[in-house]
Amino acid sequence: MSTPEITIEQAVQNLKFLTEAYLPGSTWTVGGAFRFDNSLFIISNFLEQMLAIRRFSNVAGSPPCSWNLDWFVQRRPIGFDAYCSALESYARLNIGVILVFDNPSLTEAALNDPYCLGLVQELYSRDRVRKNAVCVASDELAGRLRAAIPQLRIHCHPNRLVMEKGKRTPALYNKLAGLYDRVCLHPADAAKPSITNALENKEKFDIIINDSCLRTCPVRREHISLLADMRRAPYDTELMRRRSELISRVGCQKIDSTTLAQKASCNLTRDEATALYEAGFRNFVIQAQQFRNEMTLLWDIFQCMLDYSPEISNKAALIATSTMAEFGKPSNALPSGLRQFSFTNYE
Repeated sequence: MSTPEITIEQAVQNLKFLTEAYLPGSTWTVGGAFRFDNSLFIISNFLEQMLAIRRFSNVAGSPPCSWNLDWFVQRRPIGFDAYCSALESYARLNIGVILVFDNPSLTEAALNDPYCLGLVQELYSRDRVRKNAVCVASDELAGRLRAAIPQLRIHCHPNRLVMEKGKRTPALYNKLAGLYDRVCLHPADAAKPSITNALENKEKFDIIINDSCLRTCPVRREHISLLADMRRAPYDTELMRRRSELISRVGCQKIDSTTLAQKASCNLTRDEATALYEAGFRNFVIQAQQFRNEMTLLWDIFQCMLDYSPEISNKAALIATSTMAEFGKPSNALPSGLRQFSFTNYE
């Protein structure tokens, strides 16, 4: 006996139970753009075509440049052809691109970097889906970009809050929400009802759901400053030593099963994420800059976007494994180091 066909709308309706108890109708921005593009293409395609109740609204990231930071090794810039090709690929998937410039310590020379400005100009000119934006950690850079491209959407990066000398208050956040199109909360503030409940226009704020730094990290500002110094001097081994010493001193990357503490990191619990949703927040971010490889990001995408309640955890696991199976499909294209070259028969 054949199974009766159903419409896409009916299929989506049948699947709503998978998210109705966990952030239904929320908007998701996923990091890793221009680092892990192939993986993001595969997952976003699968979620769009096979699930349709969760999808990427935006991806976030940036090619390495003087306006952003690398948490581990200093990556090399990419060519404009590859950059523009990625922009076009995301546009075809109806996914917005948020160009992340998370360096809060920019010199005058860096602010005038033509490569960085070229990245922004291409982002704006190729914005066919009208979702593209930049996310900056420097008020001065935001001012330069507004002057250069007045219609450009500009978001406030959490590193802007990390470097804030004064106390982070609801008044500060509400002020920034008036200056920027969107504001991303400092990851440690997302779990502070004294701040989140006092925010006006909650639809203008983004919540990072998977930041792995300590909630009470005493050196986060110093760490960001070191990363900015390393961007300016990528071969300075003394800066590398200081960064390693800083992380070892805090011990944030050491795991001791005998001293695990609930909520030690800025990773939000399910209850915290749900409480933020109930308070009116709808925009969640899965960050990737703190990850060395894409497998950690892929794991977090499923852990953050799917509901793992005991009664449907088997279905969440099936979705995750089915998506990952997409990576093993046969291909008629062989991997080659000559992919970037073109050949002709002309002498």
